Amino acid sequence: MGAHSRTVGARAALSAAVAAGLVTGLVTLGGGSASADPVKLTQKYTCKFPVINNDPIEVVITADMPGTMKVGDTVPAYDIKAVTKVSERAAQGLGVLGAVTLEGKATADVVVTLPGGDGNMPIKVPNTVAKAHIPNPAAPFQVTATGKSPGGLLTWAKQGTAEFDVKGLKLHNMIARDEAGKPVQLPPNGDEFAADCTLDAGQSTLLHTMTVEDAGTDPTPTTPPTDPTPTDPTDPTPTDPPTDPTDPPTSPGDEPVPLAFDIKGNSFIKAADGDTPLVGGIDTRYDVSKGTFDADLKLNPTEGNFTIMGFMPATADVAFEQTARTHGSLGPDGILKSHSEMDVKLTSVKVFGLPIGGGEKCKTVEPAKIDLTSEGRFQPYQGGKLKGTYTLPALRDCGGFNDMISTFVAGPGNTIDMDLTYRK
Repeated sequence: MGAHSRTVGARAALSAAVAAGLVTGLVTLGGGSASADPVKLTQKYTCKFPVINNDPIEVVITADMPGTMKVGDTVPAYDIKAVTKVSERAAQGLGVLGAVTLEGKATADVVVTLPGGDGNMPIKVPNTVAKAHIPNPAAPFQVTATGKSPGGLLTWAKQGTAEFDVKGLKLHNMIARDEAGKPVQLPPNGDEFAADCTLDAGQSTLLHTMTVEDAGTDPTPTTPPTDPTPTDPTDPTPTDPPTDPTDPPTSPGDEPVPLAFDIKGNSFIKAADGDTPLVGGIDTRYDVSKGTFDADLKLNPTEGNFTIMGFMPATADVAFEQTARTHGSLGPDGILKSHSEMDVKLTSVKVFGLPIGGGEKCKTVEPAKIDLTSEGRFQPYQGGKLKGTYTLPALRDCGGFNDMISTFVAGPGNTIDMDLTYRK
C-alpha cells in the first residue's frame, strides 16, 4: 500500500534582509492535519553586503507544526513567523547610503529527509522580504516576516521519521530606498544587490522532526485535526511560545571597507590670480562602525597659469607630495569631511616664458593643510563633489627670486573644487 508512490513535493523557505544590515528571515514548510505545537530554530549567518562587507545576521524561525502525521496525509498550508536581528553596523552602512527602508527577496536551501529511507529532497525556495525601516541614528533593530506555505505539495508515502533542515541562504533583489522612496544606487550602478550568506560553524539546521505513522489499510487520516497531541520525545517542542530576539549580533571583525575614487578638479590660487587643474585618485579604508576613513591621496603633476601684478603672465609646474594620510568622516547624514596635508612643489616658474626659479627642492616651508567638505550627500558607490578653502604656505629653495615667487604665490583664500568618481 503506497509502495508505488514517492513523495510528490515539499516546500520550505527562509528569507533575510540586510543592513550593509540589513536582513529579515522567513522559512516556509508544510504543516499537517494533526494538532500542531510551536517549533523554533535559531541560526546565525555571515553575509557579504555592500559598504559593510561581512556582517552577521541571526534569524529566529517559529511556526506551528504537527509532531505526528500518517502515511497518506497531505500537508496543507500553515502560518509561520521569523524575526531577524540586524546590527548597528548594518544600520550605519545603510544610513550612509541614504537608505531609510530595505526590502527584497531571499532563497533558502532546504533539505527534507523523507521517512522510510526514501532519501533526501533538496529544495530552493524563494520568498519575499517585508519592508524594514532603518533607525536613524544608527542602532540595532529587528525585522519581522510572516508567511504561509502553499500546502498540498507533500503526501507522506512511508512511515518513519521526517526531518526538515534549513541549510543555507542567499539574499537577492534587495532594494534600499531613500526618504523619497527612490532606490539607492549600488554597484554596479544598479537599484538592486545580492548577498551570499554562509551558515556559521556549529549552527543547528534542524527546524523540526516529525513522526509519520502507519495508517493501516486506510490512507485517509481518521483522527480529528485537534487530536492526538504529539508525544514523540524527539520533537523539539518548547513549553512556552518562543520570544523575539533582542540582542544584536556581533560584527565579525569590523574590517575597514576599501573604496577608491578618481579625482578631477581645480584649485584657484588667490595671490597669483590663476588656476591649477587637479587630476589624481584616492584609495580609502572606510570604517563603517565609526563612520571614519583614512586614505592615500595622489595628485598628478600639473601646470598652473597665473597673472602676477595684474599683467605679467606666469606659469608654474606644480607637484604634490602627501606628508600624512588623508583622514575624515562620512556619517549617516551623508556629509563627507576630509583633512589632507601635502607639500606643494614648484619645479619650474616662468614669467613671459622665461624661467625665473623653481626646481626639485622648491616647495612650501610646511605642508599645506586642506580641509574639504562634500556638497550634499556623498555616495560611497558613486562619489560626489568636494569643496574647501586653504592657505598656501611660503616657499623655500626656489632660487634667487625665491622671495618674489613666494610673495606672488603663497597666502590664504585659495579654493579647491573637485569631483570624486567611484572607481569600479
